[in-house]
Amino acid sequence: METGFSFIHAADLHLDSPWRGFADLEQVDGDTRENILRQLRECTFAALDNIVNACVTRRADFLVLAGDIYDLADRGLRAQLRFQKALERLAEADVPVFVAHGNHDHHGGQQADLGWPANTHYFAPGEVESRPVLRRGREIARVYGISYPRREVKENYAARFKREPDAPFAVAVLHCNVGGGAEHADYAPCTLEELIRSGFDYWALGHVHRRVVLREQGPCVVYPGVPQGRHPRETGPGCCCLVRVGPGGEPGLEFLETDAVRWEQVRVSVEDTATEQQLLEQLRSGLDRLRREHAGRSLMVRLELAGRGPLHRRLRQPGIVAGLLEELRPEYAGPAGPFLWLESLRVATAAPVDRAALEREAALPADLLAIAREARRPGVMRDRLLQYLAPLYEKAGRQLPPPGDAEFDELLSAAEETALDLLLGEDERR
Repeated sequence: METGFSFIHAADLHLDSPWRGFADLEQVDGDTRENILRQLRECTFAALDNIVNACVTRRADFLVLAGDIYDLADRGLRAQLRFQKALERLAEADVPVFVAHGNHDHHGGQQADLGWPANTHYFAPGEVESRPVLRRGREIARVYGISYPRREVKENYAARFKREPDAPFAVAVLHCNVGGGAEHADYAPCTLEELIRSGFDYWALGHVHRRVVLREQGPCVVYPGVPQGRHPRETGPGCCCLVRVGPGGEPGLEFLETDAVRWEQVRVSVEDTATEQQLLEQLRSGLDRLRREHAGRSLMVRLELAGRGPLHRRLRQPGIVAGLLEELRPEYAGPAGPFLWLESLRVATAAPVDRAALEREAALPADLLAIAREARRPGVMRDRLLQYLAPLYEKAGRQLPPPGDAEFDELLSAAEETALDLLLGEDERR
């Protein structure tokens, strides 16, 4: 390889995803409501535009899209027309595009009869194809890919990929679940070891909605994550991946932020907060800081009040949460420009207790604290609790994946606080 080149890898655009559950926007004036709804309706398209802009400004040699371009197999006309315009812009910039379809936008669905620019290649359903990438008549890379013929693909599609001996730099585009991760349906399942042994230089993956680099070199195996988060579980930056390939064939990765509206979850402790006025000021300070950190980008924020403090009982009274939201929401969202919208406010506080005093007592609360402390450490107690939880998650199936260590610790803390409240009773904590 005489000279280097670059390409952009994106996946899971889910264009024109529906937004539901925003009846409480009636709390703000009509212009503010329309500003928020317009940005929510447009955010997946804005992320697509940001990917196109990155291809043009970064002078990418080609773009690969690894599945779920659309949110539904029966693709909406609006989404298809917007995608068509994006591809036309890339055609004008002489950027080839290689598209694989996944489980959401599989070939079994309906689509409009539209003309697509010649720079775009859609990989066929159910079979791996390869296409060369040419620059000034010289092949710099070869892109392989496969699309889903139907929603549920249980076959190991990775096993179908075979690198041709004369490929200068081989990119494999696949919508799949590597390693049987429980957070997403197990479509086109494969193992990381299979991908490593395949002989490809870069695996451009889709399906997992968070950014994951499974392997940095030999080969590079990457999930770029969603370009635009669409609900509270898709927090943080939405990205695409800029891949720069050096003259020796070594890929370097740079993740470019593409989201127009970002989801954030913020936890606020009330342990040192004595009055509602102090709490309001604390919330304003946190929201101001969040808005500064994300200057120029709209935010959907889910707040959680946590910790043990004197405000606990008052926060449980009817109307308190609604009052805080009604006060804060209009302050951070306006009729134009970026907004910060408080999507929800959850109270997960507890009454203050003297833990040291409880642990000194030979009583049931002391035993509870000792058990919780033991369960936080690796060992028999923790393993036993995880075994007790396993059947519940198995019944829930893929809708509720088993908890990781951090999530288990959160569940443990919540259970500990609830048990203490029940054991001690309100009178003992006043």
